[in-house]
Amino acid sequence: MTTNDLSLQDDDYGALTYRNIERIRLGKYEFNTWFGNSTIFFPNEPDTLACKIIRNNIRISGSKRKLEEYASTMRPWLKLLHICPYCFKYTDNEKEMKEHTNGCPLKFHLMGKVMYCDGEVTVRKVKGSRHRLFCQCLCILAKFFLENKSVFFNLEHYDFYVLYKVLDGISTPMGFFSKELLSWEGNNLSCIMVIPCYQKQHLGTKLIDFSYRLSQFEQVVSGPERPFSSLGKIAYLRYWSGRLCLHFLYGRLSTYRHVTLKFVSQQTGFRMEDILMALNFMNTFYVNGKKRPYSEYCLQNLNEDDDCVCTEEIKQANKQTIFGYDGYNLFIDKSRMKQWVVDHKISDSPVLKKEYLILY
Repeated sequence: MTTNDLSLQDDDYGALTYRNIERIRLGKYEFNTWFGNSTIFFPNEPDTLACKIIRNNIRISGSKRKLEEYASTMRPWLKLLHICPYCFKYTDNEKEMKEHTNGCPLKFHLMGKVMYCDGEVTVRKVKGSRHRLFCQCLCILAKFFLENKSVFFNLEHYDFYVLYKVLDGISTPMGFFSKELLSWEGNNLSCIMVIPCYQKQHLGTKLIDFSYRLSQFEQVVSGPERPFSSLGKIAYLRYWSGRLCLHFLYGRLSTYRHVTLKFVSQQTGFRMEDILMALNFMNTFYVNGKKRPYSEYCLQNLNEDDDCVCTEEIKQANKQTIFGYDGYNLFIDKSRMKQWVVDHKISDSPVLKKEYLILY
């Protein structure tokens, strides 16, 4: 691998092709980074945080020799980065971080507006235009765990929905998703992250569910921005799959013999392409009575207003739901859906409780 291969990626600001900071210390937790992040450094100064250079008025070099030396050997720029678990400010000095954390103003005085609170988790809306530094630091942290994260500083047109849980008696931010206010695609989520030390608590599912609650409140069919991170794609596929199973097996869709894809989208709030992805993920839909892989051709040739056609074979099976498709008959094997529910222990309990939403 050449030095150029290891340099900054121009098409993704802040990205590196190797991990330049090995580990992060967040409160009492310490864990590895997943991706490189050059955002907190000046160009050509890989061994000193930009904030320290500015604060101490250090003169920086215009030479690329030091950066090329680090890149050629994949030498870490920092072994350990200390990050405040409440406001996400960062430093490479352990003593400095301890002093800050003890008196961090966000330790007991949280910012933003409460949008959901059920006694276990709280979701607060934090405006990027109003709380710029907090949101910038949150995005910088996210870059260490999201490969395609590229927006860090121009956050005036983003809202952040931050999930809190009580940890050691203190309400602690554990994950977030951002939403672009001027999204041409009408996305309800731009990026999502649960901090690694707080994962495996279904917090990502709660954030995804909240994003769809917002869309439902706004009376729009929406979905996440592409491209997905690898973990984000899996999280969404599992969420869509679980919700679709409940809709088809126990919800309003279970009462229909024939439905169109457009109708399913309206009932669930999921985009049609996302519904197809989830059905393919569960291996539960068929075309023309034969199992076929999901294809972009099918999606591109979708006709929302087609009436559904039910074949005699499917009628006799008495367990499938049929979609209208341009030139296709697509139907669902509900027995596979039922097995999916059992295998993945899908609960019919709501992810978030409606009575605790505060969306107005």
